Amino acid sequence: MSIKILPPEISNQIAAGEVVERPASVVKECVENSLDAGAKNIEVYLNGGGKKFIKIVDDGVGMTAEDLPKAVLRHATSKISKTEDLFHLQQYGFRGEALAAVSSVSDFALSSRTADVNEASLLKGIAGVFEGVVSSAGNEGTTITIKNLFKPVPARLEYLKSDEAEYRACIKEINGFALGNPGVSFQVYKDDKLAIDYTATTDEDRVRQVLKKTAEGLCAVEYKSPNLEITGFTSKPGLGLSNKNQQHLLLNGRRIEDHRLAYAVREAYVQSAGIEKHLFPAFVLHLKIDPILVDVNVHPRKLEVKFAEPGEVFGSVKMAATRALEKVSYASPIHSNQTSNSFGPSTPSFQSNAARPTYPQVQAGNHFNQRLASTTTLPSFTKRNQNYKPENIVPNQDSFTATSDSEIRLIGQADNKYIVAQNESGIYFFDQHALHERQRFEIFWQEYKAARLTTQALLVPAIIHLSENEVSLLSEHKTVLTQLGFELDFTADDEICITAVSELLVGLDMKGLLETCVTYLENEKLGENVSDQIMRKLLEYKACRGAVMFGDKLEPSEMEKLIQDFDKTDWKLLCPHGRPNHHFVPFSELNGYFHR
Repeated sequence: MSIKILPPEISNQIAAGEVVERPASVVKECVENSLDAGAKNIEVYLNGGGKKFIKIVDDGVGMTAEDLPKAVLRHATSKISKTEDLFHLQQYGFRGEALAAVSSVSDFALSSRTADVNEASLLKGIAGVFEGVVSSAGNEGTTITIKNLFKPVPARLEYLKSDEAEYRACIKEINGFALGNPGVSFQVYKDDKLAIDYTATTDEDRVRQVLKKTAEGLCAVEYKSPNLEITGFTSKPGLGLSNKNQQHLLLNGRRIEDHRLAYAVREAYVQSAGIEKHLFPAFVLHLKIDPILVDVNVHPRKLEVKFAEPGEVFGSVKMAATRALEKVSYASPIHSNQTSNSFGPSTPSFQSNAARPTYPQVQAGNHFNQRLASTTTLPSFTKRNQNYKPENIVPNQDSFTATSDSEIRLIGQADNKYIVAQNESGIYFFDQHALHERQRFEIFWQEYKAARLTTQALLVPAIIHLSENEVSLLSEHKTVLTQLGFELDFTADDEICITAVSELLVGLDMKGLLETCVTYLENEKLGENVSDQIMRKLLEYKACRGAVMFGDKLEPSEMEKLIQDFDKTDWKLLCPHGRPNHHFVPFSELNGYFHR
C-alpha cells in the first residue's frame, strides 16, 4: 500500500480533533484571537450551547481582504516568525491552527474590517472548502460565525453533552478570559437573550462580577519574588466550598489548569487555617513570570504549562496564600453557606493579632444514640471534662466486659483521635471519625432502601445562592432532584428556593446538600439509578457531618459502643469516602518486630 499525502481538508479535520473538542474550544480559540487583536469589547452568541450556532464579535484591529484567505490556513499566524519567539510569547494564540481547524468541521464565516477602509471583507466556507472573498457591511473588528459544528464529522456529535452542559463549558472559558482581562467588556447571549454582561472594570470588581456571592468572603493576595509576582484574592480562613469550581489560576493573563498549584493553595489552608478535608478554598490568582521561564507550547489547548523551576513556583504560591491568611482574622467555623461582609485588601481590623474564636464542641453523641440496632444508650459526647488532659493512651481496663476471647476489647484512646483495642489475635487502631462515619452511613442507607422516600416541608423556605453555572446544572437535572425529595423553585439565575426536602435530609445545611449534588452531577458519568447514586453522596455527607470528630475526647462507654458495633458488622474496612477506618497489627507481627 503506497503512502499518500492527505489533502488539506482531511488533515485539518484531524488537527481539529486536538484543537476543537467541543463548542467551548471554539469559543476559547476565537476569543484568544480577539484579545490578541486588541479588542476592548467582545460579544459571544451561543445557541444550543454552541452546538447549533456560535458568533464572536470584537472591535479589534481587524484583517485586510488579502489576509482573510491566509487566516484559515494551517500554521498561518501574525504572532511569531522565528523559533525564538516561542520562548517569549506575549500573545494567547501562536500556532495558526485554530481557524483552519474550526472551519474544517463547520459552516464557517469570517468577516473583518480594518480602520483604514470603509467596507468589511467576508469569507465563507463549508467543511474547509471556501468561496472567494467578497465585500460586506461591517464595523471595525472581526466577526466569526460558526454553524452546525461537527456536521462534517457526525461521530464527534455523539461525544457532546447536553446544551446546558456545553453552555457551562463555554462560560468557564469566558470567565477565565474575563478574570485575566478586566479592562475588556464581555457580553454573552444565550439563545438570543443577554445572559452575561461584564463591563470593563478593575481587577477587584471583575472578581465580584464573576464570582458574585463568593467574592464577599475573599481577601487580597500580594507576593513578589525575584522571578515571580502573585496577586489576586483567596478565601478568608473559616470559609470554604464543597467543590473546586471557584478556583482560577491565570499565568501572564492566560487561564491555566495546574493541580499542583491548586494543591499548594490548599496546603496553605491546611497548615494555617485548618480547613476541613471535604472543603476547598476559592481563589483567583494572577501569576506574572518571565515568558522565558515557562513553556506554554506543551499542548494544543495551552491549558497545561511547564515551568523551568516548578518547585520555586509551588513554594511561592503556597507562601503567597499563607501570608494572605496571616493578615486576616479567623472567620466562623467553615460552613459552605457562610460568607463574610468584606472583600479586598486587609483592613486594620483584620490584623494577625486578632483573637481566634472558640469553636463549639461537636455534639456527636446525640446523632446515633437511638438509631443503632443495639439498645445501649451512650452518654452525650458534650459531657467531657475540659480540664482533663489524657496521656497519649488513656487506660480503661476496668471499663469493659468481655464475653469471649475473640471479642474486641477496649484499651483506650490515643491522642483524642484513635481508639486502641485488642482481641486474642492482635491490636486494633481505629480512626474514631471514620469508624463512626461508616456506622452512621450504613444506618442511613438501610433506612433509605427500606422505606419509600417522603418529603418534609421546611418551616421557612431556604434561599440558596450559587453560581449561575451551578444553578443551570441543577435546573437541567430538576427531575432527579425531585426524585431525591427536593421541592424547589429557580427564582433567579444565581438563586434557588428550597421549600421541602427528604425526611432523611432534614436539619442539614441546604447549601451543602445542593453543592454535593453539583459536584456529583459535574464530575460523574450519569448512568442508571442516578437518584440512588446522588442520595448515597448526600447520606455520606450527612454521616460525616454528624460523626464524632477527629480530636474529640471520648468517654470509655462511647468507645466501647463504637467497637461493639464494628465487631457485629460486615462492612469493616473503609469509611464512605474510601479511607481506612482501622488498622490491625497481629501479635505475631509485633513479636517479630521485637525479635520474640
